[in-house]
Amino acid sequence: MHTEDQTVKLTQEDIYGWPGYRMSVGDISLGITPQIGGRIISLTHKDEELFFAQDEHKGEIYNFENVADLKSEKKRLGFRLWGGDKTWVSPQGTWWEKIPPLEIDAGQYTFTKVEELPTSVTLEMTSLVCRETNLQVTRCIQLRDDESIHLKQTFCNHANEDVRLGIWNVTQMLRPFNVYFPTNKSKIRAYKDEGLIEDAEAKITENNNWVKICCDDNTHFKFGGALDFGVSVALRNYHLDVRQESVETLAFVKLFDIDYGASYAHDAVAEVYNSPKYNYLELEVHAPFYVLKKGEEYSHSQAWRIGRLEGDVTPKQALEALTKGYA
Repeated sequence: MHTEDQTVKLTQEDIYGWPGYRMSVGDISLGITPQIGGRIISLTHKDEELFFAQDEHKGEIYNFENVADLKSEKKRLGFRLWGGDKTWVSPQGTWWEKIPPLEIDAGQYTFTKVEELPTSVTLEMTSLVCRETNLQVTRCIQLRDDESIHLKQTFCNHANEDVRLGIWNVTQMLRPFNVYFPTNKSKIRAYKDEGLIEDAEAKITENNNWVKICCDDNTHFKFGGALDFGVSVALRNYHLDVRQESVETLAFVKLFDIDYGASYAHDAVAEVYNSPKYNYLELEVHAPFYVLKKGEEYSHSQAWRIGRLEGDVTPKQALEALTKGYA
């Protein structure tokens, strides 16, 4: 948790085989890899890694500028994960070969801003213009001395015509976590086309106006829908003694704006996907669809708060504890 006189640090280091940059302050550390889609590939709290990274492709770097046929390159690579926190483009149905646009998802980003202050560090990275979407994506990541993380994602349209699209943020986190959305079950739907199995329905429950989605094993599912307000809470419990009587809760809170009159991809503001093959869940946040004119930009922002709390806390208690006095 936050203590006085914390200085945010930025160092250059190898992160899972990629040349990267490490932001750190207090209990929080972020690993940034510009050369693989401008990702936050690592997030640690008290030295515990919270993000998934795909072992068999760690350290791989791609130069798509030299690839003439991106569709063929997608077929060759297949749907790779790489991991971490990344920016996708919705709707998913527009992707060539049903794979995220390579130059956005795994292309090399360049720094457009590096700012080191005693109270914050900011890294802003921008992609090349993606030939599949005609979009240029900028990811701006800031770590502050109060241990809050701020992510701003921006699309710029380089096409000659208007495009209608949405910013889609995907965070791959190591299980187990229980993910909570402020809504009721009637507003959350199962994605049958994502390979949902019957047992997955047991993974979703409701209590006190929060829907709980349990991601504790490799049951294959995806759920998403409308929220009452812009927040998601992921909780993981730790037993601190052999009798399992003393409990500590790790809480990861995302805060974001919702436009209640707008249209969203999949008719969902937030989604959870649980992998059947790898030990991760995806915590996904959509920005509303937006019509971008040529040369126009469109942005969406999030704030993250992470901490460990005494006892088996509810999502409401975690939200209140981690955002108290925070704007």
